[in-house]
Amino acid sequence: MLIIMWIATGLLAVCNLLAGAGKAFTPWPALQEKMPWTETTGKGIAYFAAWSEIVGAVGAILPLILARTLDGWAWVSWVAFAAVLGLTVIQLLALALHLKRGEGKTLPVNLGLIAVGLSSAALILATR
Repeated sequence: MLIIMWIATGLLAVCNLLAGAGKAFTPWPALQEKMPWTETTGKGIAYFAAWSEIVGAVGAILPLILARTLDGWAWVSWVAFAAVLGLTVIQLLALALHLKRGEGKTLPVNLGLIAVGLSSAALILATR
């Protein structure tokens, strides 16, 4: 079960890190062209979501590494659990935004990341 937890959490972290970095380091005019949903959210929310994905990805993996390698650091797995739940909430919000805008093309990705996030959270709790 531990291996499955690492795979699920790693997959979630990599997907969110790449998505967040792709948004965070793209200039605003190019981001508006690439992602039409930004006209609904505006610049601040778009970049906040991007950096939240980056921080959440790091927060999902780094505490698990610390918890498994340093004596007395098992408590930090709760930080990873919180980060995974945060990434899942971001995907729920993205799903709602895409549904509101009628953008059905991205829904399978959002649903998949929600499923992986919930699975990862459950596995983190199960392997504590």
